[in-house]
Amino acid sequence: MVRVFGQTKNVPLNTRTFIGITGNAVQIAEDMARRLLNTHIDARMENPEQRKFAPGFLDHVLAQRPNLLAAALTIWRWGRQNNLSPGKPLGSYEVWTQWCRDPLIALGMRDPVDRIAEIKAADPKRQNLIAIFNQWWTSNEDDVLKASELADEVIKLIDEKAFVKGDDGPLQYSRQRVTNFLTKHANTRVGGYLLEKIRASTKNEVATYKLTRTT
Repeated sequence: MVRVFGQTKNVPLNTRTFIGITGNAVQIAEDMARRLLNTHIDARMENPEQRKFAPGFLDHVLAQRPNLLAAALTIWRWGRQNNLSPGKPLGSYEVWTQWCRDPLIALGMRDPVDRIAEIKAADPKRQNLIAIFNQWWTSNEDDVLKASELADEVIKLIDEKAFVKGDDGPLQYSRQRVTNFLTKHANTRVGGYLLEKIRASTKNEVATYKLTRTT
């Protein structure tokens, strides 16, 4: 059962549906990294549309459906009858990993969970956040700072519209954009860092932030 967007009611979801997304230079970001199986097709030639195929490809696949389905069910049944070594854990997909993923790993296939780390590493938003934290650590390490005390190099990465007025003038930037960034990413763990928000003890006290290294 899933909740309909914008509503409070739940409706049953057909979990047997296969959804495929195709595109060029597709980028997977944030929490979608663990919800997609990313596949790259390489024809190993400059003009892949010139490859030769026999006519009736889809008809051939449809004709082979009984054999393909029998093979898939045989693998699944074999996996359920044997105590297989589990692959890497994947939260919320425990049944899928046992029924579908683990039998394929036992037969010599790669663990698709390995691709999650690769997808996360290529996430442009994640790369940008790691770049900000790297510069933060270079400038201030684990000092406890207010938003206004961040180094100019860090602020420039947070606010891409920041600029220096004049030759030696102060850095002009959006304080709201910087504050929103810190609020949004408080308690975020990424790239070996943890950004902590140290809450103020009184209403009039300004919140401070601390970046620490994690193992």
